[in-house]
Amino acid sequence: MKAIKTGIIGFGRMASNHHLTAMRETGLFDITAVCDITESRRQAAEEEGLSATDDINAFLDSDLELILITTHSSLHYESALKVAAAKKHMLIEKPLAVRGPEAEEMVQAAADNGVMITAYHNRHYDGDYRLVKAAVRDGLIGDIITVENRTMGARPAVGFGVPDYNQEWRVTAQAGGGTMLDFGPHWVEQLLDLLEGHTVVSVFADVRNIKWGDAEDLFDITMVFDNGTRARASKADISYCNLPYKWVALGTEASLTYENGQDEYCTIHGPDYEMKRTKSVEQLSLHINIAEHIREGKELIIPASHALRVMQVLEAARQSGASGKSVDVAI
Repeated sequence: MKAIKTGIIGFGRMASNHHLTAMRETGLFDITAVCDITESRRQAAEEEGLSATDDINAFLDSDLELILITTHSSLHYESALKVAAAKKHMLIEKPLAVRGPEAEEMVQAAADNGVMITAYHNRHYDGDYRLVKAAVRDGLIGDIITVENRTMGARPAVGFGVPDYNQEWRVTAQAGGGTMLDFGPHWVEQLLDLLEGHTVVSVFADVRNIKWGDAEDLFDITMVFDNGTRARASKADISYCNLPYKWVALGTEASLTYENGQDEYCTIHGPDYEMKRTKSVEQLSLHINIAEHIREGKELIIPASHALRVMQVLEAARQSGASGKSVDVAI
């Protein structure tokens, strides 16, 4: 397979510490160029042997085939429209966008220009989720009645990124910060995948800023599906205790729990038995899948339609949080 000529917009931690290494290791990407507004990040790119510029128009006027967008979240929309107009494929670090209508416009722009757009949902293959998905797919709990995917912590992700860029963007609403856009895409994506084939018909959410910056530091989203299943995605950055279980699922035949602090098993609770289950679904490479999609037409693990559903749920959650009412949808 011919290596895909690749450029990066936004050379922060996810680009420099994760994507660059992972994509190089596949041997399927020829990463040659970076566009970044911060001089020190351009210097970091050059130290990796990449050309670097702050001129996005010059960057896109090239023979690059794939663009990785890893800016802070509020720049995804603007960058994606420019990339689509330049007729280049794009991989966007989650969240796809800040708002649902932006994401819809981005997906449409990619379709109009005949290019790929996908979001990097790396937690699609988290160890806990792979255990839960395998148990559900194997029918161990029957049909899902309710399922919860929740975490708590005491602080936001300020400090996660590179030290030479403003870390406060992660708690700044205008920059696309906040825990709902940070972890909401992860937990919602997992639930939508787990309940694949079913439509979300309503969303009710508690979405608030309590303590950190001016972006949301608490979200609690309940999705109702067309088969009656309730699915809950939640995270708080204001808690000094954690939940004993990240996952709790009630099924028609049994219940399932996943304990925080381990990555080896989920537990199936039946009427007269309890079983620790270690089987997981296979972990695949999102990067290899993207290369195979571009070169061979292989189906994407995270197609644009799936990434868009995540953003539509988050948009409905934001609307519900503002109104205090359930929002009817067809997602």
